[in-house]
Amino acid sequence: MKNSFSSYHPTVQAAYFFLVMLFTMFIMHPVMLVISLVSAFCYAVYLGRKRSIALFLKFILPMSVLVGILNPLFNHAGITILTYLPDGNPLTLESLIFGCVSGAMFSAVMLWCVCLNRIMSSDRVIYLFGRITPKSGLLISMILRFIPKLSSQFKKIRAAQKCIGRDITQGKLPTRIKNGVRMVSMLMQWALENSVDTADSLKSRGYGLPHRTSFSLFRFCLRDAVMLILISVFSAAVFVSLFAERLDFFYYPCISDIGNGFSDIAVYIIFLMLCIMPLTADIKEDRKWNALRSKL
Repeated sequence: MKNSFSSYHPTVQAAYFFLVMLFTMFIMHPVMLVISLVSAFCYAVYLGRKRSIALFLKFILPMSVLVGILNPLFNHAGITILTYLPDGNPLTLESLIFGCVSGAMFSAVMLWCVCLNRIMSSDRVIYLFGRITPKSGLLISMILRFIPKLSSQFKKIRAAQKCIGRDITQGKLPTRIKNGVRMVSMLMQWALENSVDTADSLKSRGYGLPHRTSFSLFRFCLRDAVMLILISVFSAAVFVSLFAERLDFFYYPCISDIGNGFSDIAVYIIFLMLCIMPLTADIKEDRKWNALRSKL
């Protein structure tokens, strides 16, 4: 069954992902980052199953580890010296922990982007930005659509080349490099031809002409209003805590203590409720659907 959150109004979806990614990028509190990372991973797995896990293990996790390793190599602030690097600079505990936190932040943002890509289709992006900035909305929607198409086309090219013995895994190293360059050249040629076809299609449909109207099936209903109010209330509570310096956390020169008071725990719970809202809505809808189907 189609997940429930994807059926909400595009305004609700855009507001949710914007706020969650905003909090993830600018609040470096470890508890908040762990909540965001775990919630994003669970929701990405729910939406994409094996594909999301493979993407996380092949790309997001290695890049996060790389971010975590690079920080202590170039940042030597902190008072807890663990050892000294070969160049004589100190390796501090604070820089190491900050690198791990930065890697976690990168992973969380990337996972939220994966969820955003699965939920926000190109027609929703055009609906949101088409009247305000038509060119920007079209450009964003084309980019979101082009990346999966490019990946799919490369798989087709590689499968065809593999059948005639010209894959990047076949032959000696010079032959593999030559085969790889050939496949990339085919992919770029396809991309250029596809861009020409897209331009001709847009021109034939009258895009860019004055007084051109657009059609959409999106309607803002009561449940969209309720969801948007909940998102606003939870986000406002996080903003109030942020401006009240309840979420300030310092890594240099020494690591701050994690707040465990009643107000701190309340903020953690509120942010957790905000992060799991789409997953909760989808699971609730799935249970309702399974219950109705079992009665048939």
